[in-house]
Amino acid sequence: GKRKYEEARIMRDQLASLERIFEHSPYLKKEVSEERSRALELLKNLIGLTHDPHRIEGYDISHHQGSSSVGSMVVFENGMPRKNAYRKFIIRSILGINDPAMLAEVLTRRFTHPEWETPDLLVIDGGKAQLGAARASVTKNIPVVALAKREEELYLVGKKEPIRLRTLPPPLLYLLTSIRDEAHRFAISFHRKRHGRLVLKR
Repeated sequence: GKRKYEEARIMRDQLASLERIFEHSPYLKKEVSEERSRALELLKNLIGLTHDPHRIEGYDISHHQGSSSVGSMVVFENGMPRKNAYRKFIIRSILGINDPAMLAEVLTRRFTHPEWETPDLLVIDGGKAQLGAARASVTKNIPVVALAKREEELYLVGKKEPIRLRTLPPPLLYLLTSIRDEAHRFAISFHRKRHGRLVLKR
């Protein structure tokens, strides 16, 4: 449960700082990029894509008891975060707590931007309901997967049973959870700023 999630997060943070320390080492750099290529290849095979997912977008919703709700979009290109392509959304049409509906609003608005590059894959934070909402909102034929945080499961379109994350090969597990956690972190930091401003305004 939560402790496992925390442990995984700590391990990922340690890995990230190790990556930073060894960035100057050409041998390690090569190894890291090979891991990333492998993760993309595994993801392609798992979902049945025709090519490696070059651009992956991750989405998360953040709210405090239904108020000042926001959505985040993070972008990973070739397995690496591309921070200047991240986007924030203030939820406008949904009152109360309804994550699937909020996600639908974010995705509908995202795809009114033809100038943003088309993603090869969407990674949604959530379970079956969020996956359904995402599928219904994306008119383009873009593959979608959902990662449920609490159960640590991966939901795929057309598959009844979710896949337990811990059964995935480590490079793929690391890539997917990195995208989900980055979307979550980005949503939370935006929500805190926004919620703080709203509290001050009162």
